[in-house]
Amino acid sequence: MQFFIDLQYILLTTVFLPFFSGLFIYLCSKKLIRDIITITSSFLLLVLIICIHYLSSHYQNLSFTLLDFGKAHISFKIEPIGLTFSLIASLLWMLTSIYAVCYMQKNYSGGSNLFFCCFSIAIGCTISIAFAGDLLTIFVFYELLTISTYPLIVYNINNEAITSGRYYIGLLLGSSMILFFPGIVLLQNVTNSLDFTVGGLLQNNIVSPTFTVVLLFLLIYGIGKAALMPMHFWLPKAMVAPTPVSALLHAVAVVKSGVFIIIKIVFYIFGIENLQNFVKQSWFLGSWLTYVSGFTIIVASLIALKQNNLKKLLAYSTISQLSYIILSVSIFTHSAVKAAVFQLACHAFAKITLFFAAGSIATVSGKKYLHEMGGIGRSMPITTSAFTVGAFAMIGLPPTSAFWGKFFIIRSALAAGNFFTIVVLIISTLLNTAYFVPIIYNAFFIKSSDSFKEVPIPLLIPLIATSTLTLVIFFFPNLVLNLLNRL
Repeated sequence: MQFFIDLQYILLTTVFLPFFSGLFIYLCSKKLIRDIITITSSFLLLVLIICIHYLSSHYQNLSFTLLDFGKAHISFKIEPIGLTFSLIASLLWMLTSIYAVCYMQKNYSGGSNLFFCCFSIAIGCTISIAFAGDLLTIFVFYELLTISTYPLIVYNINNEAITSGRYYIGLLLGSSMILFFPGIVLLQNVTNSLDFTVGGLLQNNIVSPTFTVVLLFLLIYGIGKAALMPMHFWLPKAMVAPTPVSALLHAVAVVKSGVFIIIKIVFYIFGIENLQNFVKQSWFLGSWLTYVSGFTIIVASLIALKQNNLKKLLAYSTISQLSYIILSVSIFTHSAVKAAVFQLACHAFAKITLFFAAGSIATVSGKKYLHEMGGIGRSMPITTSAFTVGAFAMIGLPPTSAFWGKFFIIRSALAAGNFFTIVVLIISTLLNTAYFVPIIYNAFFIKSSDSFKEVPIPLLIPLIATSTLTLVIFFFPNLVLNLLNRL
């Protein structure tokens, strides 16, 4: 019993650590102390989550309620999907914090306390989402995540940033209030609960297939951060933010929280077996999410082909790759859910590598457009090699982790007889190759009269770490898969 109570305190400390560190960062009068708090708190968060991982093996689906409102509550729960996501997010936050401190010093004379405060609060919201025990808790911290990242989007305070911020806050808050919140209310009225339940909260004898279709639509499209078309417009516009923010948005917090919530909703609210039974009664229920995510994958890749700005290309690549995860979930099997979580991890490490590389190139050379980057690999071989690893992962080539991600999704699709998914992945792989390979070729094989040095070591360390992890997971995929054994 004492062990159980201690684990509750550790979880509570873990959830609120980034919020308190954000407060201290905001009140800090010295930049050096602020930077130390930023990096130290990110390291402590990772340590705490590793402790939770090892201690939680004694308890299955441990949960506790923080605030009770009668029929609804704010609660936290330790379960395999959330624990896996929290480990990924905390590790990447630590590396992003190191990168952000150096990047802001080089490009913004150290940046402001508000920037690093919001940075910390954003990861606090992400960890709270990871450990949320019910949909109301998800909703609260999902909204706080949107609000806390808004100052980061508009950080440059110019017309483009302000316009992008309006898209960001309007679309994300609008979709959650118009779609996600009504879906939560409907679910509460029908089931009298919002708790994440092993096997699913909805049962076949409670609701009809038509209700299930409507509820699934409200909850999926209410999560605008997942960037399913046509809810994707905010994401490319958010690229006006500093590169550490882009990395935070695309690989650590915002979009990953979006697809993570969708995974949890499918697995713990609807339930895999329940959905399989509903699909037998309604063909549309079993197909619309697959077709929408497949459409998003292909169209976003086609748009990426036309981009000349590197960060915008990566933005549309993110839209496409996020839908890989949703496409896998839409197969509605246990193996497909595991494949989706595995792909989430692969994409996180690879995509943050690409953004780190893009930021490093811009910091040293000022180059942001593809036509300017010929020969950059000769001046910055480490940065460009890391970018190559990330690009190969987006394509799905060995020896990068995303090779296994695509393999597991295809295997799940074959087992379910879902050949549409396989065709989409093949077409997407060809399109990814078409827009990433020319960048790599031009960087290494085109001669340029420009000459630059590599970025400082603090910017290189996170880049090397994430690209190395992308390779390591290829050779040791069980590092991620073992986290999901309890599903």
